Amino acid sequence: MNLKKRFTVKSAVAVMLCSTVLMVSACGSNTANPAASGSDKGATGGQAGTVSAWAEQAGLNKTETADELYAKAKEEGSVVIYSMSSRISDTKDSFEAKYPGVKVEAYNVSSVDMLEKLIREHGAGIYNADVVFTKDTGGTFTLELLKKGIVHKYMPSDLVAKMPEPYKSQVEGLVPYVEVRGIFYNTDVYKTPPVTNWWDLTTPEWKSRVMLSDPMKSADTMDLFLAMIQNADDMKQAYKEKFGKEIELNGSPNAGYEFIKRLSKNDLILTNSGGDIVKAVGKTGQAKPPIGLAVSTKLREGQSQGLKLGVSYDVKPKVSQVEQALLYIGDQSKHPNAAKLLIRWMAGEADGKSAGLKPFNLSGSWPTRSDVTPVEELPLAKLNVWKYDPVFFYENSPKLRDFWLMQQ
Repeated sequence: MNLKKRFTVKSAVAVMLCSTVLMVSACGSNTANPAASGSDKGATGGQAGTVSAWAEQAGLNKTETADELYAKAKEEGSVVIYSMSSRISDTKDSFEAKYPGVKVEAYNVSSVDMLEKLIREHGAGIYNADVVFTKDTGGTFTLELLKKGIVHKYMPSDLVAKMPEPYKSQVEGLVPYVEVRGIFYNTDVYKTPPVTNWWDLTTPEWKSRVMLSDPMKSADTMDLFLAMIQNADDMKQAYKEKFGKEIELNGSPNAGYEFIKRLSKNDLILTNSGGDIVKAVGKTGQAKPPIGLAVSTKLREGQSQGLKLGVSYDVKPKVSQVEQALLYIGDQSKHPNAAKLLIRWMAGEADGKSAGLKPFNLSGSWPTRSDVTPVEELPLAKLNVWKYDPVFFYENSPKLRDFWLMQQ
């Protein structure tokens, strides 16, 4: 079967699933309940409503010391976390060693599945998650969960004071670290990055040699495309730098859409897994290996498997949109003090030295705190990325999904 046809069928199923999640969110939100409808801050950092009665009672607007929280957390006895990363098991071990008497119940759930799970549970009056560890996935956590009070911000001042903007006050939750969507290449074959401009990927040289996660199934790939659409002027300028002439849009709404169209016509290799991408790219003994788009922390996974991998961070106009890890507290949490203590642990605690952050400070990852030295050699301040805009991404995702399907 033709590869593109096969993925078109699967993509249509994915669209239906996405629609289901949005329908559930509309039905499941409890806007009549002040504790459910209140939110902390708006998507632009401004006040979007009053802090919910429950969040205020739980002290989510307070900054307490670890010792103060530990005394209360021991009475609660446990904390439940829904985590997008399997590395939470390392944090669980270090947290339980540091704070005896407080057990961590960790569930490794993809951000997309977590979104639906939280919406359904909240709609049914089930408040299982104390801590939510996720990415925003097309702005859905901000617009469908945070705005509707299904999750709440917890941003203790002694932690966020050590973060630069936008992570200090212009984000939609506590961001302990960030990643990017990088272009991976085989270092056995290429001694320097073979791609320096996103438009390179649309040329005959890379026909049938570009791998990426199917955007109809990968919110992160979709977010990258949305960032290009939002920053179409940047893509337009990068085109001119690459080809020495102004871009012809050929009916596309802007240069971001035109890039997506041309990329989709270059015989892409679509996959369901970033792990599969880095394995194919970094395998030894290849004369003409593919390149692939994957989250930058896959570099660590590749290194552990002996793969020959590099990531190109110097790409015009930007390497990608920033991918922000987010920490929230679940509405009506049964263990709010243990939740606050765990979040502080995962964010490095007051001194930035807690072992809870270490599993996430690795190659391809950048802690947001100025007092934490990143493992990644490239400094956070020099990471050339587009800002994550949850409102734009959320509002424009349906149009992009339709546009992508039309190209298949």
